[in-house]
Formats: sequence, C-alpha cells, structure tokens
Amino acid sequence: MKVTALNKKKGFTLIELMVVIGILAALASIGYGPILDHMNDGDRQKASSNLNSLHKVLQGFKSDNGSYPCDSTAERLQEEKPDLNFGALTGDTSNAYFRQVYYSPSNVSEKPFFAKVSCNGLAVATEGDEKLANGAALTRGENAMAYVMHKNSEDPNMKDGVTKSNAPLALCGIYPSTTPYVGDTVAFDGSSFRGHAFLLSCDGSVKDLERDLEEDESSDGDKYILPSGKSLFPETKKGRSTADGYLILSPEK
Repeated sequence: MKVTALNKKKGFTLIELMVVIGILAALASIGYGPILDHMNDGDRQKASSNLNSLHKVLQGFKSDNGSYPCDSTAERLQEEKPDLNFGALTGDTSNAYFRQVYYSPSNVSEKPFFAKVSCNGLAVATEGDEKLANGAALTRGENAMAYVMHKNSEDPNMKDGVTKSNAPLALCGIYPSTTPYVGDTVAFDGSSFRGHAFLLSCDGSVKDLERDLEEDESSDGDKYILPSGKSLFPETKKGRSTADGYLILSPEK
C-alpha cells in the first residue's frame, strides 16, 4: 500500500524540540520577574503603610514618656505598672522595646508591626492579635519591624532612643541578626520584597531603599547591603559620619 502525504505522520526532531524548549524558557524568564514584582506590590505597600502607622504609635509613646522606647523608659514603666507583663521590655530585639508601647495609655493593636517577610528563619505571616493578654504582646512572628536606637555615651550597656528628626527610627526588610547591627553594617533581606527595603525616619517619612542597596556578592542573592560611602544616618555639621553611634535591632528570630 502506498502511503500518501495526507496520512503520513511526522514527529519533531530533537533539534526542533530543543528550539521550542529554548523559546519557552526565554519567554518564562522574561515574564516571571515582572509577575513576581507585581505580586510583591501589595506586600510592599502594606509594609510602607504600616510603618506610617508605627510612627504614630511611637510618637504617641514619646509624647507620653519623653522619649522613644529605651532602657530608661522600660525601667520607669515597670516601676509604675508592675502588674503588667507583656514580656521583656529590653534586650537585643526590636520586639522587646516595641512592647513598651502597651504600657502607655494609648490603645495599640499589633497590626502596625506586621509585614509579610520571610528570611533566615524569620517568618511573619499574621497581622497579630487585636487584643492583648498578659505575656502575649509581639511574640515571635508578630513583628517584622527593626528598631533603631542610639548608643548611650556613658554606659555601653544602655540603649537610648534616637533624637534627631532626620535620623532613622525603624526599618522593614532587614536580614535578621541575633545581635544588633552597628550603624551602616546592617544587611537587608533580598527575598521578602525583591531587593526593596523601607526606612521610617523620626519625621514620619518612609523611604524605599531599593536604589540605595546593592547585592552582597557572597550571599547568593538573598542579602543586600549599603554600598561603600552610602549611609542611612545623618552627618554632623562638619560632614562627619554618625553611623557608629546607632544600633539597629532585628525582629525576634
């Protein structure tokens, strides 16, 4: 029987299959990045919005107590309200100092401390509890915000609240550390916001640090750092860096 061109079947050659696979892979690589960026838009907007809310909370605390949360305010609050117990109020994590806001007269929920981050064992996927019970404020997973403090000039074991209006007050998107970062040594998480991170200043402004960061070449793309010569902190009138006088406390890991 003679096979005609109409019923003769022809499969793809290996070369043709490889070409098709290559084209599909190229299209996927082009489209995947923008898709992820779009998916992260909401997470970034939420982080920025919550930093604005956090500023109002911390300003309220400062108005009531004369300073942002620090070691001296913790001591006074514990003396004034010994019956309250929301957890440690000092230490090496931002959770501890942020807990002090619940000793203030203001009615504060845990929502301003939320951001959808995931890095190096830190995962914040819930917006915290609306109501607080003793011992339950800002437990691990309910705070994604880092806190900026000032070194005490007389006692190295004490931490003070920042005072300059143009100084950083909080950060979102840092790479978690069990010990405080000193000034500009801070590292940022490249996985949570795809290279973005956010800085809240004492004046209430929120800045996206994307253009100020560069990939840490030793980290396989999951960590970003400040380029040499770049600083998050205000200079003195003579142009000198003040970064070494600041500490950045990570969320509880």
